[in-house]
Amino acid sequence: MRIKYTGKDMERSHRHLRIAPREWDAFMDDVAQTLDKFAVPAAERAEVVAIIESTRADIVV
Repeated sequence: MRIKYTGKDMERSHRHLRIAPREWDAFMDDVAQTLDKFAVPAAERAEVVAIIESTRADIVV
């Protein structure tokens, strides 16, 4: 089952937060640690990271 997101786009919902590259890197480190903690297999891990990374340009200022 696919769920379609219908909220604000990433840019409009994050730009006012002025997230810096170092903050993004810290977030991605948290993501990596969480994936490690739950022993997420490499293929699924790569998919999750790719989805998150696809939002970077709209979030990081």
